[in-house]
Amino acid sequence: TRDQLGRDDASFAKRLDADVPPLAERADLIAELHGLDVVLPLIHGVNGEDGTLQGMLEMFGIPYAGCGVAASAIGMDKALQKELFERAGLSVARYLAVFSHEWRGGDGDVARGIEQGVGYPAFVKPANGGSSVGVSKVRSREDLGDAMTLAFGIDRKVLVEEAVDGREVEAGVLGNDDIEASAVGEVVATGEFYDYSAKYLDDSARIVVPADVPDEAAQRVREGAIRAFRAIDGQGFARVDFFLKRDGALLINEINTLPGFRPVSMFPRLWAAVGVTYRDLITRIVDLALGRFQQKEALGA
Repeated sequence: TRDQLGRDDASFAKRLDADVPPLAERADLIAELHGLDVVLPLIHGVNGEDGTLQGMLEMFGIPYAGCGVAASAIGMDKALQKELFERAGLSVARYLAVFSHEWRGGDGDVARGIEQGVGYPAFVKPANGGSSVGVSKVRSREDLGDAMTLAFGIDRKVLVEEAVDGREVEAGVLGNDDIEASAVGEVVATGEFYDYSAKYLDDSARIVVPADVPDEAAQRVREGAIRAFRAIDGQGFARVDFFLKRDGALLINEINTLPGFRPVSMFPRLWAAVGVTYRDLITRIVDLALGRFQQKEALGA
């Protein structure tokens, strides 16, 4: 294991390989899963937080924490969630979703559409991805081609959105039917943006909880977080990220249905700031998972 983790490939590309049969052939493992009270599927990225793992657990009839299949899938797709946020009355940055065949078939036309609809500087990112992998900041059409190629190497759909000049503020949400929001925190990045390296490899970014923002702005963040969670039909827990602009305008950036969960991560710290300890937070999340499972069983779903 240490040898594999010590390889010189990119940190976000590392994987552990083992000579074991696929899950579908592991009847013994599936039987063990049925002995669990509840599963906490704290796995980032594709096949972890995009609804696929949640769907497997649904099919096996195993209680699990966090959002369901549809909400998890939408929480992974940065383009789809923006459409739902707008429908819920939340403000978003200017953006354009581009599919790989559109880019290949007419990159000049797409580039003009980006310039007219989004403008520069802009961020280019895979629509389905996490941890800022494949994300680039572009300042002109000269930067665009390489950024699109990088993002299309991860997903067939790419999101191009304006670079917002604002503070990155976040709130956590908890609940199934009755949703509550946490304190508000802020990420202070020293680089161009809060990228993979700042998140996992160094301490260049600071997490400030509670954020030093006016009470009125913090309340709008909390209310917006609950509205966003309801917009995707979320249950369990999530973290919702916003931009607070200098003029006081609030733009929602994205929702993260499986946020970082180490004690030093933003999500637990947001709840600790309102008196919910790490232990209590896990207990509440487990209770929410069991409550949702029992409700589905009662409905015969």
